[in-house]
Amino acid sequence: LEEFDSSLLKALDEEALANNSELQRVVAGFGQRISEARIAGADLMPSADLGLNGARQKISTFGPTSTGGVIFENYDLALNLSWELDLWGRLRNLTSAALARVELTAAELEAARLSLAAQVTKSWLNWIEAQQQVDQAARTAKAYVENQRTLESRFKRGLTEGIEVRCIRGLTASAQADLATRRQSRDAAARYLEGLLGRYPSADLGGPMHLPELPSRIPAGLPAELIERRPDLIAAERQLAATERERRAAQKDLLPRISLTAGGGGSSQDFSRLLSGDFRVWSLAGNLTQPIFQGGRILANIDRSTSLAEQARANYRNAALQAFLEVETTLAAESYLREQYQHLERSAAEAKAAEALAWDGYRKGNREFLDTLDAQRSAASARSQMIRARNLLLQNRVDLYLALGGPFAESRSL
Repeated sequence: LEEFDSSLLKALDEEALANNSELQRVVAGFGQRISEARIAGADLMPSADLGLNGARQKISTFGPTSTGGVIFENYDLALNLSWELDLWGRLRNLTSAALARVELTAAELEAARLSLAAQVTKSWLNWIEAQQQVDQAARTAKAYVENQRTLESRFKRGLTEGIEVRCIRGLTASAQADLATRRQSRDAAARYLEGLLGRYPSADLGGPMHLPELPSRIPAGLPAELIERRPDLIAAERQLAATERERRAAQKDLLPRISLTAGGGGSSQDFSRLLSGDFRVWSLAGNLTQPIFQGGRILANIDRSTSLAEQARANYRNAALQAFLEVETTLAAESYLREQYQHLERSAAEAKAAEALAWDGYRKGNREFLDTLDAQRSAASARSQMIRARNLLLQNRVDLYLALGGPFAESRSL
């Protein structure tokens, strides 16, 4: 955004970050991960339950003897505490894994924000290019229409041949068809950008109709450590950390679990005396549980966790290789695209000069009309290719920043 120095682009990016539905989905997922980490962390703390029970019972007989309908009442108020002693660190492993997944989702959120900003920028560039291509096609079509009128007038006066009229009519129709195609592309580019912004796709965009200045050249000697700030790499590493901790927790399921329980309260047949100290009761107990046989469930869960950790490790290696691939590809493309643009810029200039000479020669009677039309067509094609190459060079710079995870000389981490 700073490289292209456009207030409109910055405003579009802010609008997309505020309204894009896909980004809002990722934000909601981040909130979900935070809640799941809080749930996992709660297992490290004691749990307490407060219960109030009341019962009323009528007994009409006691064995063979009639009681005359005796009514019994009983009320219980109890506070129960339970706590699993995490001697082996199983619960701490699970909590650490949940926190790693929070950091994973935070990295995914940052990746989504960067990706959205890149998509908005590239879509904005495509929209501007599409508008410039429409302008170029409109100028070409207008020139052909004017040439057609001139030739038809000359043909009526017997100053030109019918083949020239036929050719200019065909070229005019082709230019008008190309103009309609360019307008369709501009319409599609505008609607796609509006979709990213969270707007209704009405193809109603306004702003500058010129591509930004070409980016400055890439400084030499970029450190490879720059890619460590890439959110997708951070997410892959956090995924690996989470699966490793879950694997350790699964292995500790083979060890015994020790729990403490305590309870206290009151029990009375008179509800009004339930809180009296004379009717208080309490209990304290310890519990040790050692798994003996669960049908292979624990061992299967250990194998499953190990497999997930191996998958995460392979995914991390693949993410790192993909990051280097993207950086090397965009660095190489920068050189090729810049060279291509320079050649096309020179080609467009030469084609424009050739077109002017061709028309001058035709007006002086030194050149054929069909040769002049070829020069005109070549000049229009060269200008169109130059516009496209400029857009590709700008878009490649966006891809390079995305591949590096940020600008050239700035390192930031989540």
